[in-house]
Amino acid sequence: MRKKEPARGDTPLRRSSRLQQEKSGEQLQVSKASQHSTERSIADILQPRESIRTHRQVIPAKEPSPPPPPSYEPLSVSGPEASKDSQQTILEKDSLLPPFVKLRRLDVPPEEEPSPQQNKPSEPQDSDVEWEVVKDPRARLRVLETRPRSTEARAMVEQEVPSRQGLVANRTLRQQARVGLAPRWWEPASQAQTWKEADPHKAPRTALPPKAGSRKWAKRFLSLPSLCLFLFLLILGFAGWFLWRHGSPVSFPGLAAYGQWGLSSVPRLWSRTEECSTQCSLVLVESIPDSLTYQPDDPHHLSIYQAWMDLLAGANSSVDIAAFYFTLRDSDIKVEDPSSQQGKDVFDSLLGLPSRGVKLNIAVNSPQMSENDTEELAHQGADIQYVDMNKLTGGIVHTKFWVVDRKHVYIGSANMDWRSLTQVKELGAVLYNCSCLAEDLGRIFTMYNMLGGEGASIPAAWPASVAAKSSLDRPLKLQLNGSRAELYISSSPPALCSTGRTSDLMAIVRTIEDAQAFIYIAVMDYEPQCSFCRPRRFWPVIDDALRASACDRRVNVRLLISCWPHSHPAMFVFLESLSILSQKPLGCPIEVNLFEVPSEGEQPPIPYAHVNHNKYMVTDRLAYIGTSNWSEDYFTKTAGVGLIVNQSDPDSITAGQEFTLRKQLEQVFLRDWDSSNVLPLSHHRSCTKRN
Repeated sequence: MRKKEPARGDTPLRRSSRLQQEKSGEQLQVSKASQHSTERSIADILQPRESIRTHRQVIPAKEPSPPPPPSYEPLSVSGPEASKDSQQTILEKDSLLPPFVKLRRLDVPPEEEPSPQQNKPSEPQDSDVEWEVVKDPRARLRVLETRPRSTEARAMVEQEVPSRQGLVANRTLRQQARVGLAPRWWEPASQAQTWKEADPHKAPRTALPPKAGSRKWAKRFLSLPSLCLFLFLLILGFAGWFLWRHGSPVSFPGLAAYGQWGLSSVPRLWSRTEECSTQCSLVLVESIPDSLTYQPDDPHHLSIYQAWMDLLAGANSSVDIAAFYFTLRDSDIKVEDPSSQQGKDVFDSLLGLPSRGVKLNIAVNSPQMSENDTEELAHQGADIQYVDMNKLTGGIVHTKFWVVDRKHVYIGSANMDWRSLTQVKELGAVLYNCSCLAEDLGRIFTMYNMLGGEGASIPAAWPASVAAKSSLDRPLKLQLNGSRAELYISSSPPALCSTGRTSDLMAIVRTIEDAQAFIYIAVMDYEPQCSFCRPRRFWPVIDDALRASACDRRVNVRLLISCWPHSHPAMFVFLESLSILSQKPLGCPIEVNLFEVPSEGEQPPIPYAHVNHNKYMVTDRLAYIGTSNWSEDYFTKTAGVGLIVNQSDPDSITAGQEFTLRKQLEQVFLRDWDSSNVLPLSHHRSCTKRN
């Protein structure tokens, strides 16, 4: 049909023509909203008659799409671009892509509430229209990207997530949308900023679902660099704890000494530590040579030989022995003596411990006159540590104690020598089921082990794992034979005193100063000098304490010193200077006697036998059992220990238990003081004549 030319502006139009023009204009707007490919011009207006026929004719047309919802950045589509976008949308509509939507939460003030007009549901939008960006001020989520979906997926999404309603009620879907959008912590900041400010058309077209993001995060966390970093931090933390708990190691060979007593504390981080026992029993033990005779009513105690055999027979896990030397068999003198049988029995019991599954650990002084016993014990599985104390401190290891199963303890004057069981007068104490004390004494044994071997040295500060568990200021409080008692372990020299440990010299001086009525001392050697120094020097520490107690506080002081061929002649001069204070006008209550163990003319004589080897002190308040002779060398250079027990509280002594350790030691001293084997100090020349 040929188009009519438009009418001129001055030509009047009929009413039907005006109606036709208005309807034609509405059709033109509808045609533009539907984005038809055929463009119409405003000038193409039908003539009146033709418009009437057109009006009566029913033209099937596609229902126009509703206008897009308001947004912050409205899209303007016109001209050829709209046509191209429409065609592109139709082409992409046929392909099925994952139905994922990326959302981002908008910053909306919490007090803002949607108006009733905003809460009105919007008209459903055409499925063919794809809105790349929708910014709705009424919503808290912003749709960044929408991909065409299949009909079923679109229906499911429309049912689960309302597109343009007020607040999103489904919290789970909102979190899932946020996971798909938020930048990951491992992504560079520049990339996250790019995603935030990028144009929606250029944003990534797909988003990872939450589960995929979790897997990706787990992969990155379990990557090799992350595992290496975690392992490094774990090792660093353990090293810090080890230094805090044990301090710096003494040396590389000393690391092995942590073994039984040091590294065993590592499981305590996650396991419950058993509390130490406080119900202890104590037995005083002695070795009395056959040549010594006492009255039947005199005190008698369990022999050291029997106490050692009982401890070895009952050992279940470990036996730790610190000793000066090992000569339990008479092979050292190359003469068979019947009295050596007890020493052989003890040696055979030690030899059989490893075969029973009992660990035997020995710390012994080095060098030794004979290593036959220690070498054979090491061949059977014993752990032997030779401690060259002369290189470390200039002294020796003069310690004599046992720790059995970490709960039984022996401490006293007896060496690991067959003569100490039959030919030498010895005294010691055995504490049963006393794990508190055993643990403390075991820490001193650990220190000896750390000093054994080549390259060992004394550290500037001992590790915390060997710190003292008892001291003069913090004694162990427990039940001893049913009575309340306070006790602690002292050690010498000061270089071998770990944190909190009371030195042996300090323990002796404080025990002397604590006395109020009497002080009884029985030692082999008493010399207020440095006996093995060259040149010798005067050392009046203990001597001054005794003089002050007797002359200032009028405390009765008695000393029982050994008389045998190896006594130093200078010792008797010091003893005479001490005893002379008892003369008038001073009248200080000080008495000194000598104790001699008869030999009965043995042929051939046994070397280093027949001597009173006791090393103890008892006062009216305290009891002290040590392992050192009383001269400077033994307290400044030589390794030794002491046991101090306080049972002075009369209310703590239960009925039938009045014979405390202090009382037993007092009776032993008085028995020896009044025996026929005591000589006055004036007969000291008879001691040196046999030398």
